[in-house]
Amino acid sequence: METKDTYLHKHFFFFVLALFIVIVGIISYYRFMVRQDYVVSYQGVCDPVKEKCFINCEDDACIKMDYYSNVLKYAPDLYAECGKDITNCEVASVCLPNDHKCSITYCDPQIDGDICSASLNKLDIQSGNQVDPGEQRSLQNNNTNNQNI
Repeated sequence: METKDTYLHKHFFFFVLALFIVIVGIISYYRFMVRQDYVVSYQGVCDPVKEKCFINCEDDACIKMDYYSNVLKYAPDLYAECGKDITNCEVASVCLPNDHKCSITYCDPQIDGDICSASLNKLDIQSGNQVDPGEQRSLQNNNTNNQNI
């Protein structure tokens, strides 16, 4: 028959591990649920006339394109500015001066490749002409080459 003392020595690692898991769970709950101390990542609005945007094709033929930028924002700042629903919040897509951790990433063709849009002119956007991403890249390369000459 085992004594209490030998049982604790035999299962010491299990008890320490279980205690550690409980402590980490309590700390994580406090950090994420109570303080909301985390960074939110989402797709923000992007104007292809002003910036180089990421392209999201909404169908297989890529007829309808959605332009976006990647936004990282500190959750307490975001919820203070927009409330609990950030879907229709205009300030969610910009970094304000009082934001603690905020960054907006636009598309870089050298890094991101095919998912970048070229700078479109206002006439293409207003007329509703859609340019496929491959054609946008060739237009961009031609514009760059013409500027270097």
